[in-house]
Amino acid sequence: MEYKECSFGRIKTYREVWDSFLPNHKEFYENPTAFNIEPFKIFGNLYYVGDKMVCMHLIDTGAGLILFDSGFSNNYDSLISSIEKLGFSPKDIKIVIHSHGHFDHFGGGDRLRDRYGATIYMSEVDTNLIKEMPERALMYLAPDPTEPICYPDKTIKDGEVIKLGNTQITCKLAPGHTHGTMAFFFDAVDGENTLRVGYWGGVGYLTLYKEYLQLHKFPLNTVQIMKDSIEKMRAEKVDIVIGNHPAQNCTLEKRAFMLENPDKNPFINPKAWGIFLDALEERRLEFENKGY
Repeated sequence: MEYKECSFGRIKTYREVWDSFLPNHKEFYENPTAFNIEPFKIFGNLYYVGDKMVCMHLIDTGAGLILFDSGFSNNYDSLISSIEKLGFSPKDIKIVIHSHGHFDHFGGGDRLRDRYGATIYMSEVDTNLIKEMPERALMYLAPDPTEPICYPDKTIKDGEVIKLGNTQITCKLAPGHTHGTMAFFFDAVDGENTLRVGYWGGVGYLTLYKEYLQLHKFPLNTVQIMKDSIEKMRAEKVDIVIGNHPAQNCTLEKRAFMLENPDKNPFINPKAWGIFLDALEERRLEFENKGY
């Protein structure tokens, strides 16, 4: 079988995107476990514990677990089950890093903190923006819009390094999808083999429409800000790209390929980061040219 490195679909109008969001998520909201997939190892100490709707990744640092994103609130039990299926205990989750301040990426955060004592991290920028205007977390689109926003215990600044066990995660501000979206870079280790992982924690364009920016009181030049972030990310050397939603780096297709070809790992590709950034810029330019 074949797979792409990334896939973003066609650019739609503002009304097409926002009018269709809840109808498109209706089945998932009513029956989230139907969207589960079996967790799996990507490489070394890096694992996928997400579902078909949103990516979540686990790092075994040797001194505890780091979880990237905690998904939609309605599929929290499946997240815990995925972690346990891999042979880990959620009690060992020391750090949860939320890539940006939207409900579909921090939905399980409060329970991970309350039940297991995990420390929640999110960018200082998004934390302040949501405190200023809670609507920016998009809770009105959530499975339960009345749920509280998950605020972090610690905020992350551009250039900060988060350390635990054998893992050091360099955090870089990459505004666009939100103004506090972060990108993360760290080494995954498999015995004597070490590969660099890159995770841009939010690249969707649904929050770049002028109507959205006006409604949520963001600068109208955010499309240009995204361009600047893309160029900033080109300086990074990355061997493995992980995504924020499965389509972004074709997570599900790569996993299917891996199962059919157990001697090959499609997640390992030093060219994938450049392909990913080129696709983002192509999409951004089309978005800009359409005047959205």
